[in-house]
Amino acid sequence: MENGISIIIPTCNGGRVFSECLSAIKQQNYAGPLQLIVVDSGSTDKTVELAVKAGAQVQKVDPKQFHHARTRNEAVSLADHEKIIFMVQDAIPSSDQWLKALAQALDRYPVAAAYTAQIPHDDATPFARFEIESINEARGNEPVIQEIDSLESYAEMSYHRAYRTIGLDDVCAIYRKDRLLKTPFPEVDFAEDMAWAQKNLLMGCKILYSPHIKVKHSHNRPPQYAFRRQIINSFWCAKIMGRVEDDLSFLKVRDLKTLTGVVCSFVFTWRSSKFSAGMEYLEEDTLLGEILGKFPAGSRVKHFLAGRVFRRQEPMSKKVKKLTRNIETRIDTLFHLIREKYHIKDEKGQILLLDQVVANFMGRTYGEVYASRLLKGNISPLLESLMRPFLHGV
Repeated sequence: MENGISIIIPTCNGGRVFSECLSAIKQQNYAGPLQLIVVDSGSTDKTVELAVKAGAQVQKVDPKQFHHARTRNEAVSLADHEKIIFMVQDAIPSSDQWLKALAQALDRYPVAAAYTAQIPHDDATPFARFEIESINEARGNEPVIQEIDSLESYAEMSYHRAYRTIGLDDVCAIYRKDRLLKTPFPEVDFAEDMAWAQKNLLMGCKILYSPHIKVKHSHNRPPQYAFRRQIINSFWCAKIMGRVEDDLSFLKVRDLKTLTGVVCSFVFTWRSSKFSAGMEYLEEDTLLGEILGKFPAGSRVKHFLAGRVFRRQEPMSKKVKKLTRNIETRIDTLFHLIREKYHIKDEKGQILLLDQVVANFMGRTYGEVYASRLLKGNISPLLESLMRPFLHGV
């Protein structure tokens, strides 16, 4: 059916937000045929019941078998219509024109896929709100058709330009079914949308970013999750794009430990001096203290015996010192920027913000070290042992 749309939503314990998502889809001002497919991987709440009540076709998959790329590829075979929307369970259409606008995007433009802008949920934390708003600012306020002239031109692009060029977001995106059948999502564990976009753009296809179409979407994630996600993002972007944002391959495991220790001391001293609640925490109880505990046992013993003095006296090269100072400066700058922008007055909110900023900067640092060495084929067994546990859980 040429005029219809199939919406595919992978779910797992979607909760209240998924209920709002279904309600917003039901209220759409769209006259064409609509098929709703929910691919559920082991929900134990009312997600499946809500989907059935909404008229969805529910396909259940074993949680152990769920895969961001393969599961989506398998779901395409269930779609009856030539336009397919992939979205996530916590994305809520922001108006009743959302579905019609997505359909028109494919009708008006010669593109393989189109994706939308996002706005934060009403309960988004200041950091979550800042993340979404920063992405929107980087992408711009006008529609953009993304294309690649040649493999050679793409290879010469800077990291940031390449990243923007192959941007595509399955939070909410509409695809032509024939393109999904001809070129399925590549077998990657993360960023399957970006990997698909890169492959199709290099084949001469085009992709549309349509910021006038919006969905509500954001995550209030704990610092530990943010740290892992930054590592995984750096790792998979490097594998997909064949490049890194910052080449940190000069950092060895001992440098990474020393850098982490110094930044940990910087954050703990700041936290203790600025916040009354900061004195309730031991340095080892912070995220960075937890990370330091994952380094080889010898380093942990030295850390225990000598405390912060040991870490400050660890010899550092000029490059490591410069990187450490840069990270501390960026933590300080971003913390104050977000605090002032969103008028965060309460101490608890400021401490959470600090922890989130630290987690993101340090996760990105760890991720870029790993990704840089990955591309150079220079990952030591010690670095592999340290990083491998962080490459899961996102």
